[in-house]
Amino acid sequence: MPDRHGPFRMARFLVEIDGIAKAGFNYCRLPTSSTAVVEYREGNDRPTPRKLAGLNEYGPLELRYGVTMDGIELAEWCRLVQQGTVDEARRAIAVVLLDEEGASAARWELRNAWPARYEAPTLDADRSAVAIETLEIVHEGVERVDMGGETDGGERRDEGERETADEPDEPETYQTKHEKPETRRTEHEKPETRRTNHDKPPKRTK
Repeated sequence: MPDRHGPFRMARFLVEIDGIAKAGFNYCRLPTSSTAVVEYREGNDRPTPRKLAGLNEYGPLELRYGVTMDGIELAEWCRLVQQGTVDEARRAIAVVLLDEEGASAARWELRNAWPARYEAPTLDADRSAVAIETLEIVHEGVERVDMGGETDGGERRDEGERETADEPDEPETYQTKHEKPETRRTEHEKPETRRTNHDKPPKRTK
């Protein structure tokens, strides 16, 4: 079981792009999200403008990856935009942060994403570093998705265990010595008749 006594590490992650098989990237900078502030004031207001919410703004997603054979799919994706078929190039993207055991820990999803900028690697004959390509992707919204997992320092419980733990225990009942057990009358038993003081005894005949 992974160590959950602290935040997740950032070294393990993958990127899911619809229709593109490549998932391994060297660097991923998730987009920022902000809401524009619109100031408004009327003449009879206090001498402080109101803060109104404006448009939501999202920064780009930046990906860096080493030059490989399967990287051609990303270049073809950029070519769709350059040819003017942006609607065909729109994709759903998910960035998944992994825990120490490689399981999904956190997930961010992007809507209607397409590549806006491509940067080829810088080549240098005097260096033995990896050739890196850079891709900048714009989109129309980013959202962190609830993974439904455990919290820091907690343990994951199954649904059955959760329901059992949430239900209050019913108090146990014990029969004391002074309590008499309840008796039930069956259908064949006749009710007991008692003679009252007003009942007259039957007359005897001579």
